[in-house]
Amino acid sequence: MSLTSLQKLELNKRVDKILHAPSNAPAGGQQLEIAFVADLSGDFEDTCQSIKDAVTALKSHDKIFQNVRSNIVYWGNDKITTKVTPMSFIQMGKAFEDIEEIRKENVDNHSHFENLCEYLKLYHARCRCILLFLDCTYEAFEEQSFRIYDVEKAKGSLNPFLKHRLLVIAKNKMIPGNELFMKLITNKFQAFKNN
Repeated sequence: MSLTSLQKLELNKRVDKILHAPSNAPAGGQQLEIAFVADLSGDFEDTCQSIKDAVTALKSHDKIFQNVRSNIVYWGNDKITTKVTPMSFIQMGKAFEDIEEIRKENVDNHSHFENLCEYLKLYHARCRCILLFLDCTYEAFEEQSFRIYDVEKAKGSLNPFLKHRLLVIAKNKMIPGNELFMKLITNKFQAFKNN
C-alpha cells in the first residue's frame, strides 16, 4: 500500500504535532531520533512501501529529517527485532533486503500490542516519534481489540510518554497514541485472545 498524497500531507502534519508537543520536548542537545515499526503479520511488501513513502514525505517536508537517527522495528507474530537504519537506506529499500533473515531471528517472544509498547518504552525511549505501520484498516485493528491481551499492561506501557510519541498508521486512518490511550481508558472491550 503506497501512501496517497493526502496521507503524506496528514503524516507530515501529525509528525510536526508530535515533535512540537510540550510533553515531547527534547533533552538538551539531543539528536532527533525516530522509529518506524513494521508489522510483519500482513503483506510486508505493502508495509515496506508505506514506510519508504513516509520517509520520502518527511525528508521533503522539513530539512530537520536530513540528519535523524532512525530505527526500523520489525514486529512479527512471535518476535520483535530492531535495526538502526539511516533514512536514506530506508528510502532506497536497502533496509528491507534481509527481511527473511530478520523473520527467522527470535529476539523476544512478543505478539500482542502491549508487548510491543513495553518493548518500545524499554528500548526506544529516546525516540521522539514512533510510527507504527499496519497492513490492515483501522476498523480491522479495532475489531481485533487493537491486538491487546492485557489492557492494564497496555495502559502502563503507553504511560507516561509513549502515548504522546506514537502514531499508528493503518491503511485508511492515522491514530495518535493518546487517542488510542483514551479508548483504552473509556472503552471496556473484550481483550484480544489468540487461539
